[in-house]
Amino acid sequence: MSGESAEVRVRRVDERLGLAVQRVGLAPVTLVTYARDHVAVRTPSRPDFRDGNTLDLTEPPGPEQLERYVERFRESVGSLGARHVQLRWETPLRPDAPLVVPEPGPGLAVAAAELGLTLHPVTVLLLGQLRPVPEPDAQLVPISPPGGTAGGAVDRRWYAATVLYRYEAGDTPDDWRGIDQGFVDWSVEQQRALALADRCQVWIGLRHGTPVARLTITHDRQGLASVEDVVTHPVHRRIGIASALTHRAVAAHLEVYPGSRVGLGAVPASEAERLYRRLGFVPHATVWSAFAADATSVSGRTPGDGER
Repeated sequence: MSGESAEVRVRRVDERLGLAVQRVGLAPVTLVTYARDHVAVRTPSRPDFRDGNTLDLTEPPGPEQLERYVERFRESVGSLGARHVQLRWETPLRPDAPLVVPEPGPGLAVAAAELGLTLHPVTVLLLGQLRPVPEPDAQLVPISPPGGTAGGAVDRRWYAATVLYRYEAGDTPDDWRGIDQGFVDWSVEQQRALALADRCQVWIGLRHGTPVARLTITHDRQGLASVEDVVTHPVHRRIGIASALTHRAVAAHLEVYPGSRVGLGAVPASEAERLYRRLGFVPHATVWSAFAADATSVSGRTPGDGER
């Protein structure tokens, strides 16, 4: 070895795992490409799919870099029809991180605001040791994706489970009026394709024979799984169904795929994050998104302005 010094960087084995957890459940029609400083996620058939059209940065950006990445988004993702802008990156959390809402660096917050972007944090947690929970007053079962028999029992359960998605928007019919049912139907069809490919399992909680809770667990065939879409009907909350359903689904997944890393995302300092921590999930990273619903409202150069 020569006497010349070489810069050595020590990298965590699970670095950027927070963003990877966010991408596990992407639709089969989503394209993911890797570059030196970012991962481009594109869904040409649904340019309105926010998390299916995003630029995931391999390092947190400096305030002076945001405008350049906005332009990169426009070139690589926006060129396929996305009308929004979304950049994501992650910052590490200690496993014993307190239950608080994180604050972005002041310089980054100012730069984002000047560009017309809003910053949103999500806490990504990874399973440590799965902790036992009390048995709920509900039957917890996996369901298969609908098959070729229209109107069969599986079809009815699948449909009833998808109806629960409305409660992600709120608890009343007024909250549901803004739901894009076309997008929900498309998402369910993509989930069905993942399930048929043995990459997704939907679980439901039944009371009196009726689905009152649901969740989805997806995996990438490479040892990483993600828990998503945990929804409980408001009348049946706070009796332990969500905890037990998450525990049962994760335990069942680990029986089939021992050694898998299991992660999930939660609104920071929310009741959901408290629930997941009690189950044995520990903080791993904050995933930040810089988002604007209308790309034309974001300042900075547009494709065709200046040199590339």
